[in-house]
Amino acid sequence: MGLAAGLRIFPVVIISLYAGVMIDRIGGKRVLIFERMILIVLAIVTGAILLFDHVEIWHIIVLATLAGLTIAMSEPATETLVPEVAPEELLQPANSMNQLGHALGRTLGPLAAGILIAIKSAALALFGLAVVYAVAMIATFGIKTKPKPLVETESESTTRQIVDGLQYVLRAPILRWTILMALCVIFFAMLLPIIPVYAREVLEVGEVKFGWMWGSVAIGQATGALIIASRGGFKKLSRGVAAGAFVFGLGMIGFGLSGTYWISLTFLAIAGLGFPLWITSVVTLLQSHSAIEYRGRVMAVFTIAMQGTSIAWMLGGVSLDVLGNFPTVLICVGGGWVIVIAAFIMSKEFRNA
Repeated sequence: MGLAAGLRIFPVVIISLYAGVMIDRIGGKRVLIFERMILIVLAIVTGAILLFDHVEIWHIIVLATLAGLTIAMSEPATETLVPEVAPEELLQPANSMNQLGHALGRTLGPLAAGILIAIKSAALALFGLAVVYAVAMIATFGIKTKPKPLVETESESTTRQIVDGLQYVLRAPILRWTILMALCVIFFAMLLPIIPVYAREVLEVGEVKFGWMWGSVAIGQATGALIIASRGGFKKLSRGVAAGAFVFGLGMIGFGLSGTYWISLTFLAIAGLGFPLWITSVVTLLQSHSAIEYRGRVMAVFTIAMQGTSIAWMLGGVSLDVLGNFPTVLICVGGGWVIVIAAFIMSKEFRNA
């Protein structure tokens, strides 16, 4: 399972930059439609293998790798579509609604899959997933985007455009510091192994209550997204970054100190609340300070930076074994805070953005 999940990470790093060039050339909508067509096929193939009971480990590894290659295109494509359909003054609330969709999907998706598996089989869950992808593809056809301006560099090679995109990010102080600051996910995402360890060793809860722990995080995320949408976002997006990091850290420290299940749920919801404040501020900064002809490549670089969650899994696991539970929580919070604070201190442009 670790191998099948881990192999999805490498394609994201390798393919994302090429996906960014594709987005800048033909638009995020077309890339997203293409991505969802492939995911439909992969879901059906996986479901058929399970249905006929011919599944082997290498099947799952190959299919998971192909899915990773495909999903690597969707993140930057989705985030370049938002500025095309939402006015600038509503850009952060629009991103918050996008995050709300992610939170609902992470909550309702596993629940629906579990029900389908219980009713029939895992194959039925995969076929159900194919239907969801099909609905998403149809919805994507209905998105009305702005006409894409002609770019003289489209005749350049893909490699040249990738290099040009990376140089563009490095030249722009706000983009450069926002991407570097996003690396704090290497620490913040250490919560991923922390929560199941606390569920087993500290709170001593079963599967259902463990599920509600993740549900509390998702509820917090949904609440944060709705707060941003209702208040119209932050006037200074850097303040949104700081607020999100502070609220998340506060929730995680409270969770680390709690030995009571219901109090732990409350603090997990607080931690979840901080995430959309942070992520929507970061994404909106990148979108609003990127020229339209570079936006796909900028968001592709951000997608790669967010793969720090994989490093966080490893750091969290090692730290839990070597240092223990609460010291790992402190590293999770303190490491992320240090990176955010460094960006504020060292970049006036980021601080005033």
